[in-house]
Amino acid sequence: MTEGIGLGILKGEFKSGELLPSPEELALRYKVSRTVQREAFKTLAAKGLVASKTKVGTWVTPPRSWNMFDAELLEWRTRLGMDPEFIASLFEVRRALEPEAAALAAKRRTQEQLQELREIAGAMIECDDSGRFIELDLAFHVLISDASANPFLQSLGGLIEAALAAAFARSTPLHDPRQLHRSALQHQAICQAIEAGDQEAARQAMIAVIDTGAVNARRRLEPAQAAS
Repeated sequence: MTEGIGLGILKGEFKSGELLPSPEELALRYKVSRTVQREAFKTLAAKGLVASKTKVGTWVTPPRSWNMFDAELLEWRTRLGMDPEFIASLFEVRRALEPEAAALAAKRRTQEQLQELREIAGAMIECDDSGRFIELDLAFHVLISDASANPFLQSLGGLIEAALAAAFARSTPLHDPRQLHRSALQHQAICQAIEAGDQEAARQAMIAVIDTGAVNARRRLEPAQAAS
């Protein structure tokens, strides 16, 4: 029920400001008890999707109240498809935060994290399988978030993992080995800057990766829009 209502809100089936169906209707639709409904509403309220008031009911909150850093909410959102506005917003957030994570990683990374980063970057250079490349790409960015040693950025890396995976599926140049290699070299540049402890170089190298990904994402989305 939690997922069903959550997806329904994100799809617009349950509209902002509207009351959700009555407990009786929900019981029929989802085959759940009142106790299960109460727990579902608590979960949805924690994600900022709904609010409740005694003698009024439970209603859908406006999108500005939704916690878009909630891992489950992000997974639901990406499952519905990646529209241009959502992708643009995702890359804006990445550009605001990940360059600073890379700069902090250049200052704070451990030797073990650096070794793992080298291994991932090296595997990306050698990789010619698009699915595996996306996995490595995601692991690379999450590791940098961890290496920043900033608890907020570390949490962010885990929370947006599902959204990054979906974004990489669009932004990684899946059908062009030359572009895959070019992307791998860009990630190698981040690794080298972090290894050298050069915070500004790490920051700029991360910006280059994110900006390239944003361009690729737009290009990959355009043919799909044209065909629809």
